[in-house]
Amino acid sequence: MNIFLLVAAVMAALAAAAVAVPLLRDRQSRVIGAVAAVFVVGAAAGLYPLWSNWNWHPPATMAQSPDVLAMVAKLEAHLRDEPNDVTGWLMLGRSDIALEKLDEAIVAYDHAHRLDANNPDAALGLGEAMSLRAGGNITPPAAALFEQALKLAPSNPKALLYSGFAAAARGDNAVARARWQALKDMHPPEQVEKMLDERIAELGPETPGGASAGAAGMMGAAAGAGPGAAAGAGAAGAGGAGAGGAAGAPDPAAQVTVNIRIAPALKSHLTGEAPLFVFAREPGGRGPPLAAKRLTSAAIGTQIHLSAGDSMIPGRVLVSGHPVSITARVSFSGQPLPAAGDLYGELTYDVGKDGARDLVIDKVAE
Repeated sequence: MNIFLLVAAVMAALAAAAVAVPLLRDRQSRVIGAVAAVFVVGAAAGLYPLWSNWNWHPPATMAQSPDVLAMVAKLEAHLRDEPNDVTGWLMLGRSDIALEKLDEAIVAYDHAHRLDANNPDAALGLGEAMSLRAGGNITPPAAALFEQALKLAPSNPKALLYSGFAAAARGDNAVARARWQALKDMHPPEQVEKMLDERIAELGPETPGGASAGAAGMMGAAAGAGPGAAAGAGAAGAGGAGAGGAAGAPDPAAQVTVNIRIAPALKSHLTGEAPLFVFAREPGGRGPPLAAKRLTSAAIGTQIHLSAGDSMIPGRVLVSGHPVSITARVSFSGQPLPAAGDLYGELTYDVGKDGARDLVIDKVAE
């Protein structure tokens, strides 16, 4: 089972118990409580594209079932009558994430955050939704929200986890290490502790000054920079070290070049422009993508390049001499998660050895 998904599910179950049980004691709030119990757990699926093992082949969820949609409709009706119900807006935000309605989730969480700027769950939910909407990238506003949530609730496990990811994305490996260690010191379940150990190990060894070796050369440059830029710097540093280059410098040979094509038999499936995800990952699909781009189907017929600048997570980059699996996926849902009817193609690519290769989209997801 995906480790991060398990972490999210454990946290979601605890949150569901904390929020739903008190509400269910109040007869007038039972609708919200029921929705909370369903969607706080269901939202774990919404966390899948963000900071997970990136299998991108998750199990089907119950989010689109008629019963769930009916509960959401009841919750929306309740909020029309009680627009100042912070708890209700938080529940709606979680439900929208579970339904992959990220724009609506941002609106719901933003409403909750405006009603109660000191609510850590509102800050965390809004930051999470914004990051998911950005394709898994921690935007500067999302990072600020995670920091705010941690300031409001220093011992909140989710705040420690997410703010740790934000710190790692901007190159503050020492801060990320401290936050994940603090979470580990809370003695979480064995699977969660194992995930934290893996994430801490990815930061590299600590230097005498307290920062990780991979971050030591870029901490100053990353200070004050946006998470996206810092993440690219962190990825480049890791890639340079892994390929024998200088720390902080990308390996120029660690690139992937593919010509995106589509099989003639599948051209009729493209009746309009749709999102196109092109990503490289380790053979076997373990770990987050080493590089990824979000394009549109208009890019079919063109040449696409992946490099350290397209890294998703610091420390996980393309390395010369390592084979990778390249996938091109036309997502009719607009999300990176695969869905039935999506069009895709795959090939194995030797980084630093292969030149431009044709990647043909020739399969239909079932």
